Amino acid sequence: MAITKRHYCIKKLNGNKNVNACPSPFHVLLIAVIVEVRMDCFPNLLHLVILCLSVSLIFLIYKQKSNHAKLPPGTKGWPVIGETLEFATARRRGTQEIFFNDRMRKYSQDLFKASLFGENMVVFCGASANKSPFYNDKKNLSTWWPRSMLKIISSPELLEHVAQEDFAQMRRSVVEFLKPEALQHFIPIMDSIAKEHLETEWPPYRKVKVYPLSMKYTFALACRFF
Repeated sequence: MAITKRHYCIKKLNGNKNVNACPSPFHVLLIAVIVEVRMDCFPNLLHLVILCLSVSLIFLIYKQKSNHAKLPPGTKGWPVIGETLEFATARRRGTQEIFFNDRMRKYSQDLFKASLFGENMVVFCGASANKSPFYNDKKNLSTWWPRSMLKIISSPELLEHVAQEDFAQMRRSVVEFLKPEALQHFIPIMDSIAKEHLETEWPPYRKVKVYPLSMKYTFALACRFF
């Protein structure tokens, strides 16, 4: 770029007199460098603007589709990744109950929608909501695995078959366990195990971690009943 001193002469008005002021060669060189740098950065800036507009458009379309669907209250988080990173972080810290409790307080105590592992899901939380999958006899629900998990398994068909058998067996066990007659038999045993657990595991410590102790208590119940 050819820039001459004459091109950058500036007319300044000082009172009633016109004064011609011309920048020094250093200023001319500095202006030329700034112009060239800005011209070099223009393609990158244009790409950044296009990227931001594309991401915003995808996010708006994603939100619009989510609002049209007849789903429980909740959020699907970011496009594609959803809330997977937040859930994985909570799972790694052992605080996944906070992940679910926050959404139960914000949306519903029974169920809410979420997006995990690349799939849209509905999370059942309350006791009444959890009865639905076991009493519905596969009329509206079926066992499935996320596509992201099926891609890393060599025999996804075998996995789905095994999962269906496990689900059917678990459903039969849970239905039997939730019958009023069974609850009358199990509740006294659960109460005695809970008292024993509290007496042996909690008093020795001034501060306890509830999550691992609750897992230990649940495991003791499972060993007793099953």
